[in-house]
Amino acid sequence: MEDKKPTMKNIQSYLTNFMKKRCEALFKDFLPPTYIPLVQKNSIGDSEFTSPCATQIFNMCNKKANWQYTSIEQLAEAIIKDLKDEQGMISEFKIVVQEPVKKDDKKEKKKKDEKKEEGKEEGKEEGKEGKKKKKEKQIPKNVYIDIYISTSWAENEAQNILQNGITLDTQYTNKHVAVDFSSPNIAKEMHVGHLRSTILGESICRILEFLGNKVERINHVGDWGTQFGMLIAYLESINPNYANEPEKCGNIRDLEEFYKNAKKKFDDDPEFKKTSQLKTVDLQKGDPEARKAWQFICQISRENFEKVYKKLDVHLTEVGESFYNDLCKKIVKELEDKNVVVEDKGAKIIRIKGFKIPLIIVKSDGGIGYDSTDLAALNYRINTLKADWLIYVVATEQSDHFKMLFKAGEEAGFFKKGEVRLDHMGFGLVQGADGKKISTRKGGSFKLIDLLEEGQENAAKEMQERNKKYKDEDKMSDEYIKEASEKLGTSAIKYFDLKQFRTTGYKFDFKKMLDDKGNTAVYLFYSYVRICSIYRKLNLSQNDIDELVKTKKIEIKEKSEKNLVNHLLLFNDVIDEVLKDLSLNLLCDYVYGIATKFSEFYEACKIQGNDSRILITELCKRLMKLSFDLLSLTPIEKI
Repeated sequence: MEDKKPTMKNIQSYLTNFMKKRCEALFKDFLPPTYIPLVQKNSIGDSEFTSPCATQIFNMCNKKANWQYTSIEQLAEAIIKDLKDEQGMISEFKIVVQEPVKKDDKKEKKKKDEKKEEGKEEGKEEGKEGKKKKKEKQIPKNVYIDIYISTSWAENEAQNILQNGITLDTQYTNKHVAVDFSSPNIAKEMHVGHLRSTILGESICRILEFLGNKVERINHVGDWGTQFGMLIAYLESINPNYANEPEKCGNIRDLEEFYKNAKKKFDDDPEFKKTSQLKTVDLQKGDPEARKAWQFICQISRENFEKVYKKLDVHLTEVGESFYNDLCKKIVKELEDKNVVVEDKGAKIIRIKGFKIPLIIVKSDGGIGYDSTDLAALNYRINTLKADWLIYVVATEQSDHFKMLFKAGEEAGFFKKGEVRLDHMGFGLVQGADGKKISTRKGGSFKLIDLLEEGQENAAKEMQERNKKYKDEDKMSDEYIKEASEKLGTSAIKYFDLKQFRTTGYKFDFKKMLDDKGNTAVYLFYSYVRICSIYRKLNLSQNDIDELVKTKKIEIKEKSEKNLVNHLLLFNDVIDEVLKDLSLNLLCDYVYGIATKFSEFYEACKIQGNDSRILITELCKRLMKLSFDLLSLTPIEKI
């Protein structure tokens, strides 16, 4: 990113700084130095952006000595008087007054009369009327300064992007980021619960990498703990020669069943339980045979995980809990030397102010727990990997744990406040379409691989139904449907997840995911396919498009053209917002906006024979394709 001059700008950030300088110049004796005027996208009026800064400033300053403005409108007029934008981004400003909504309109009056008839307001009307009048007097009007983007500026910016590529002007670059995501447990199947962490983590990594950051894609698998003694003992009991005869290890490749059988034997057989506990000790001491069995089980798990990751097009580097074993011992000593830990009933703990439950560094039996591993990982990522931004993509239930972990790391001196950005990228739970826990028909937990395959099957059925409506020359082949349905089914699942506000849960519903109307991957792919089909109908090759980019210019004439181009130019703003709050749904909203605005443009404007509109279409295609890549979606040629 640093080698190229950015071709895009954060428009909202530019406008905010522009208005800030103006307000500081006019009201420096009245405003605090920290004041930043609010500039936001205009969802109501016909301007692209709007600012309530006049209302904000008037309410802050109208009672101060020497304040000369008697109304918000007068103040707004002063702000925009002779105001020029040297960059040429802004074409004009307009003042919009939003009058206060009165409470005694017809609807309110009707409701009030109905309440009277029901006898709910007996004896209270006089008091309520008094309060109502007093409240009405206190309702202030809102004055907005609408900001219009220059058409010529938008044309030049769009042309520049086409000719020089998509590069962003952003603060979120040249960083070393460690992203901890997916993180399933060894010897257990990946379930739907792993879906969100895996999908969200992959997309956030792609965005960070696109911006030129160095990204560590960490799969913090659960590959250590007392349960492995049980699994090793069970493996050796069914086939001591497991390494040479893996096919004779019963149901080892069905990890869920293997784990369940081992646990049953552990609970039912006291002798086996004792053997399991001894195997745990052997493993922790580094016994070669125990290690070999442990590695065998881990490898079987990796092979199962890889099937899921391949379907999801996810890439990770495994750095499991076992990696931190030796580091944990050093961390415990370091924490003791710094007097960060205290002893409590034989255990060594860290108490964090504001939290009742402590972090357990060493258990009362001398064992090392998850809290120690997480602290060791935190320290390693900051001080060995030298990462300056850590992101943990883990469910919201772990929110308190990460607050405590980050605070403990700071108290231990692993980092100084402000030196490292630490984020818990929490997410809500996935439920079934009925609002209950998602499960198989038999009531068990849904394996993630089965869920993805079911998505593919549903996509194939949808494509086959649509195929019946096509003319013979337009029909899709069975081979194409099989290949495309896997991409469509997986992308539909991913997008349905990514478009949600991540901290809330959602209902998993294949029917809604595969709907061709509304904010779905299917609708987006339809829009993208339409763009590609335009080129085919106009007999335009990519070389033809490239030549148009070099020789022709974008000229915006119609409102739908301007709306579309202005939306396209918000890509930089959107990516910055995504990384500010780690909210991938904003990128989904952006690409959905491209699709809907392109549809309006397509209906209103004839593209054939108009070079400018072909160039606008090409910019749509490029930004849609880039957005798909960042969201880890794979578009198909025909649906």
